[in-house]
Amino acid sequence: MDSLSMFLDQATFWLCLVLFLRLFTFQRGALRFRRNISFMAWVTMAGSAAAVIYIATGKLTLPAFAWPLVLILAVFTWLVWRAQGNLAAVLRPGAGWNGIDRRKEGGSSDASPPP
Repeated sequence: MDSLSMFLDQATFWLCLVLFLRLFTFQRGALRFRRNISFMAWVTMAGSAAAVIYIATGKLTLPAFAWPLVLILAVFTWLVWRAQGNLAAVLRPGAGWNGIDRRKEGGSSDASPPP
């Protein structure tokens, strides 16, 4: 096993562990319950927990050319962490800045909004 493959295994292990723990500790509070988002969070937790177990027991090793998947996992884990475990906030279409208003203004960031 080469060093890149070992690094990818370790990175995947820790990223999946963080992802599982953040989703597991999500507190809904006043947010509404959505069954489909809850199911997707459950599936994500099950998959990340399985990856942690398989890597820990040596049954899952990532090849060196799987680095793009680990990069995508890192971005997804960061988004879930930033959303405080709220998977609906990560998957919500149109959430956040999309740049349409800035493109209408001509690209300057200090311009006032159109009337």
